[in-house]
Amino acid sequence: MSEIPQDDDELKGLPELFMAAVTLKDRGELDKARDLLREILRREPRLAEPRLELGRIHLDAGRVEDAEVETREALSVLERGGRWLETFTENELLSVAHGQLAEILRQLADSDELLFGDPDVWRRTLDEAKAHFKKSVQLDPTNAHSEYHSFFLGLASDDGDAGLQSLMPGGLAQLDAAGAFEDGPDDEEVVFEEH
Repeated sequence: MSEIPQDDDELKGLPELFMAAVTLKDRGELDKARDLLREILRREPRLAEPRLELGRIHLDAGRVEDAEVETREALSVLERGGRWLETFTENELLSVAHGQLAEILRQLADSDELLFGDPDVWRRTLDEAKAHFKKSVQLDPTNAHSEYHSFFLGLASDDGDAGLQSLMPGGLAQLDAAGAFEDGPDDEEVVFEEH
């Protein structure tokens, strides 16, 4: 059950603004799309879908930390039953959110700061990325985006083609070749933390 009242006066016109923002984003007018999404969230901050779109814009622009903040908040709203639009099923939308957060964490794990920093922080970040990709695929097995990324983190069942290592981003290919992504006997389930 959604905590967002569907007939609230504050929501009037927001679906149209949201669709306009998505259209602007798709046309590459990211500043205008970002402004519309922020206006929606100013009027109703409990909406997950605009946060996911804003997170995607940040991610595509290389603002990974900003993307993480928006995506984690969107996921939190969704896990409390805060789906707003009926465009996707609850599981499909949760799958998108988990997949987007996993992609963000994977990019953070591939950053020089984490690659050459504390190995425990790097491992926790990568483990969390793997757990979110796995959850994304479990929620929606048709989510090709998450399935694609899961493959490169060794989560997909179809892991026999070593030639695909060369397609992995940055330092992840070298780490994969060294066996860094293989589950060990002491691997434990990752618990998602609130940030």
